[in-house]
Amino acid sequence: MLSYCSKDCPDLCSFDITVKGGKADIKPSQHYFLDVPFVCTKLKHFFDREFSDVKSFLKNAAEEQKFCSHKDAVWETAQFLKRNRDKKILFIKGSGSLGYNMYYWDKLFSSFPNCWFVEGSPCDETGISAHIEDFGCIKNPRITNLIQADTIILFGKNAKNCSPHLYAYLKKMKKVGKKIVYIDPVKTATAKLADKFIRINPGADGLLAAALLEEIVPGQGYKVEGIFDKTGLSSEDFDYLRESVKSGKTAFIQGFGLQRYSNGANIVNWINKLAVYTNNEQLLYYGKSSQENLNKPEIVKKNRVNIADITHKMGEGFFDIYVVVGANPVITYPEPLLQVKEFGNKNLICVDTNYTETSRYADYFIKSAGMFAQDDFSESYFFNVKGERGAVNSETLTDVQIACSIGEILHTDVSLKKKNKTEPVKSRKYIKRALELKEPHVEKDKFRLLTASHYFYLNSQLADKYRNIDNYVFISGKDADELNVSNGDLLRVYNETGEFLSQCKISNMVENKTILVYKNRKLVKGWPNMVSKSMPTDSKTGLAYYDTFVNVERLDG
Repeated sequence: MLSYCSKDCPDLCSFDITVKGGKADIKPSQHYFLDVPFVCTKLKHFFDREFSDVKSFLKNAAEEQKFCSHKDAVWETAQFLKRNRDKKILFIKGSGSLGYNMYYWDKLFSSFPNCWFVEGSPCDETGISAHIEDFGCIKNPRITNLIQADTIILFGKNAKNCSPHLYAYLKKMKKVGKKIVYIDPVKTATAKLADKFIRINPGADGLLAAALLEEIVPGQGYKVEGIFDKTGLSSEDFDYLRESVKSGKTAFIQGFGLQRYSNGANIVNWINKLAVYTNNEQLLYYGKSSQENLNKPEIVKKNRVNIADITHKMGEGFFDIYVVVGANPVITYPEPLLQVKEFGNKNLICVDTNYTETSRYADYFIKSAGMFAQDDFSESYFFNVKGERGAVNSETLTDVQIACSIGEILHTDVSLKKKNKTEPVKSRKYIKRALELKEPHVEKDKFRLLTASHYFYLNSQLADKYRNIDNYVFISGKDADELNVSNGDLLRVYNETGEFLSQCKISNMVENKTILVYKNRKLVKGWPNMVSKSMPTDSKTGLAYYDTFVNVERLDG
């Protein structure tokens, strides 16, 4: 059966799947832009993680859960919701299957008078907001437009780890003579592909774009005083970029990391302007929501809370009940200690494919079957591809079945009129306006913590089969010397929000008082988000994860 992957990237990679005896045979299907299709490592393990060994999963989960995914789980959860219908509920919905079907949950909880929906996202909303502000819509040109480029500049796009099929296409572009430049504070695996890797100071990409534009199109950019100190670039690197953009067609590919700073939207705004004013708009790329151009159902959400205000309201004890569907906020949201305290004191309902660090605090837990077990349709984040997914038979309930079953018990209509068509996509047209330049937030005498995705990653869950791969705090040799630490030393990373412990690994991946931790790794103690604060980005639709500043010290013994 032809299906598509909606996990993590998600690039909507198509594949053929056959299931026999609980085992999946997954074979790649053709991508229109690749000569040789392939199934990435992430997809190969998703079926086993989400679909197989359900009995063992339930046994382990039941040891800590009051209710689990047995025949009464949906009934017990629905009865609890019925008894507490008027209580203040915070509804946190994750990406889940990343398709249309997650709207069933919105429809269900919109019927509760005091249910609060989250505005914003920890993933991509800041960059999307910037593109809508600049162009009125979020739309990528076809990836095959890259053949028109002389130079391809990746701004913080670690394609090797985060978009393997894009990385394969970039390799193809390099073979036909395209020059690839990779700009990032972290020297990731993608740097191996680049003709030139340029390390930039965190959050300084907007300054660089504005200064380049002023050099190429005087009067449209911004003359940045101290540009080399502020960006960390040498004059040679700056000249190289300026001449590359001036001398031919240039593609600009923006990574999600750009929008995880307090000036994240402004960074994206300036790269967009650089692309437009150098006549490269048809070579400008950024990820978008997998539901961006779907015909969305009309669902009235009476109460909303901004994602950056959630922990504040939690601290006030504002909410009575928490409902988490397809998300793992204890791992992905800031200030998890506050969450754990609230989840321990209040009732928590979790619906997920796996038993997570959040669901272990749940009073009611329902296991869903995941993306393989239900029909759905979606779009790619990056490519101009949409697809329909067929279902593999499963004894486990799907998201749709769970939401509809709860709705039936509560006598609430959860049905949706599916419109399996995308909305007409607007043409991208740049909106000219005065654009200020925002400098990155800096805290002297502290380390900046960056978190990144590993190739063996699950965005919102700890990677079980790869738990011992790269479970380190990566630090530069210079910074390690100043702290008197060596490889393998136990480090304490802390600030006023919290702390975590992990072993040290000296690496050239980072420099200049920047440390790196892969975000889905189980550390010696805690998780990277233990030290993250609820700081909004400048679009007010996302979180400034990369503006986390910490102290680092060696722990003896």
